[in-house]
Amino acid sequence: MAEADARSMLTIARRDLKAAWILQDASIAEASWGFQVQQVVEKALKAWLFQLGDSPPFTHDLVVLFKRLMRAGADVEAHRDLARFTDFAVQFRYDADPEPMGLDRAHWLQRVEELVEHVASLIAAAPDG
Repeated sequence: MAEADARSMLTIARRDLKAAWILQDASIAEASWGFQVQQVVEKALKAWLFQLGDSPPFTHDLVVLFKRLMRAGADVEAHRDLARFTDFAVQFRYDADPEPMGLDRAHWLQRVEELVEHVASLIAAAPDG
């Protein structure tokens, strides 16, 4: 069951990543793009937790998910900077006019894609993968 859940969550993360790439255009509000990026990270981290045999908590807080992965023994160091996107799911989501952070969208999309591919490699390397 955990493997199927991990694969399903990763499929959704990849779907959200495609949308995030489309939203990278500067004419799209950073809050909208950032929310999509946050969704990718959240789902990738939850897929990782499923892959480890853990049931992810119902949360949008990426810091909580990273901490849970670390408690499970996962090496998350290369991806921890992505926790900055938590604000897009929490504070910015309901802010009518959030102050843009001026993020380099192409850079962060590449970083998120690296996370998704890392989780995909873990799932593929699992005994039943």
